[in-house]
Amino acid sequence: MKKIIIGICCLVLISVMVSAMWANNPARTSKDKDVIDPSQISLAMDLSIADMVNQSSAIVVGTCLDTHSVWVDRSLVTLATISVREVLKGDNSSTITVALPGGVDANRKFPVAMTYPGAPRIIPIEEVFLFLTIDDQVVGGYTITGFSQGKFSIAKDEEGQEVVSRDLTRTALKGKNGLRRGTISQTPLSELKNQVVRQLQKR
Repeated sequence: MKKIIIGICCLVLISVMVSAMWANNPARTSKDKDVIDPSQISLAMDLSIADMVNQSSAIVVGTCLDTHSVWVDRSLVTLATISVREVLKGDNSSTITVALPGGVDANRKFPVAMTYPGAPRIIPIEEVFLFLTIDDQVVGGYTITGFSQGKFSIAKDEEGQEVVSRDLTRTALKGKNGLRRGTISQTPLSELKNQVVRQLQKR
């Protein structure tokens, strides 16, 4: 009996070692970067800047003042309060509320958290460029147009120029040519604003 147990333990140990070697195989790792894992991403329709301009109820530049999570039906959402410094489309407001998928309810005996791969995130003091759609479930609130596609972070480059960046690596974008994995992009803020203004002038 002891020999059988020792034999089983050896087989388990060998299988664990083989699995670890397989997982750390550089060739396999680099190849899998091109594979879309459904459990790690969210699916969204591929939208151009023109699409987002046309579909958005508001387009603003601002700074996040605060975030907190609330329950909407049986789902947690995070509400971000944005101090608006510039409105490119929509009503002029000094502050707006943006609803983001997921959140944390820490007031329970056992805290509850909900997360969605690739969902847009906004943190306090972050400067953002937002394409927004009116959200009927949140009074006076908006959601990000195109899931995470309509949220850009604003920062300054080495020369002090404001640039916008967007990370869509955890989003699968569905377009005319099928699915593609999103990428990380960066462009000058002035260039994105000009694209939006040109599209608004066409309407």
